[in-house]
Amino acid sequence: MKYTLVCKNEPREQGYRCADVVDTIPFEPAPDHMWVECPDDFKADSKWFDPSDNTFKDFPPPPPPKPNPKLANQPTTTGTQEI
Repeated sequence: MKYTLVCKNEPREQGYRCADVVDTIPFEPAPDHMWVECPDDFKADSKWFDPSDNTFKDFPPPPPPKPNPKLANQPTTTGTQEI
């Protein structure tokens, strides 16, 4: 089992950032941080910690890009050049 450093002063979604992952707890954290057990394949900043149920949650997918009106109705190019 590994440990992740949860930063209570860095909000993510409805919880906190998982800043670091270590094999053993190397130091006593500051009052606004805490060590939490995590899976062995856990990566820092890959999920956020939910304190309401003490679980790790995935980040929501990013929103789709907004269409750019300046790029609408552009001519299609074929790669040829007229001289």
